[in-house]
Amino acid sequence: MPIIINKEQAVEIMTNQGGKIFSVIFEKRSTGLDRKMVCIKKKPLNNNGLKYSPREHNLLNVFDMSISEYRSVNLEGVKKIKASGKEYVVRW
Repeated sequence: MPIIINKEQAVEIMTNQGGKIFSVIFEKRSTGLDRKMVCIKKKPLNNNGLKYSPREHNLLNVFDMSISEYRSVNLEGVKKIKASGKEYVVRW
């Protein structure tokens, strides 16, 4: 049975995975469609940094395991997370 959490708890769960793989379902900003991503929260290998602050745009940068590239999760659109053997559903 899924655990009901809020947005802040969802962000905390994703950022505190300690290099563990997790999945997230969220609504894409560009299309409004749901996207499922299997990812890991880790620091980028390059030291160039980003030209924007992901937090200021309600984004979380993660490494997408299926395409081996960094992607951003829309934190306002997170619906479901599976992490550490538990399933979480986000309620606003």
